[in-house]
Amino acid sequence: MDARSQRSRGLLRQAVLTLAAATPIADVTASAICVEAGVTRDTFYRHADGPVELLADALSAEIAEAMRILPQADAIGDGERALIEHVHRRSAVYRGAMHPLLAAPVRSNLEASIRSGLELWAQLHPHIVPRVFVDDPSAMRIAVAYAAAGTVGAIEEWLRSDDDDRDRAVRLILAASPEWWLH
Repeated sequence: MDARSQRSRGLLRQAVLTLAAATPIADVTASAICVEAGVTRDTFYRHADGPVELLADALSAEIAEAMRILPQADAIGDGERALIEHVHRRSAVYRGAMHPLLAAPVRSNLEASIRSGLELWAQLHPHIVPRVFVDDPSAMRIAVAYAAAGTVGAIEEWLRSDDDDRDRAVRLILAASPEWWLH
């Protein structure tokens, strides 16, 4: 992506995050994002299909940045903590994207980000993976999908509870996780 496109995408991402923190994403318009970002509608539609998709993209970029710690992490809880810190920092945005569940593109991208993190964790720590999954890629995909979807569900419930205790959220999500992920 050329520098101009990267700049436009950055402006659009920041604009949607700003607006979605103050207004439910269902009420945020492409026009409002364009005004906030200082770009044209043509520029908007070159980078996004709509406000919800742009929001999902912006949040995914932030999660990807937070998950860069995984290769150096001592425990999967470090990644979980980074994810919860991201969600907490953007809690107004995530809550504004819930009706009562997260908007489909936001939820899908969050789940995909978690899935990628779990796959990376398993690759970095193959000794933790139970034998039943080692020789069966399909079974491993099922285990990863189960853990990722469960984590998203737990995050949604945490957001609904208005509980601000990030340490507690991390502890509870890890306690609900299959134990082998934690080794």
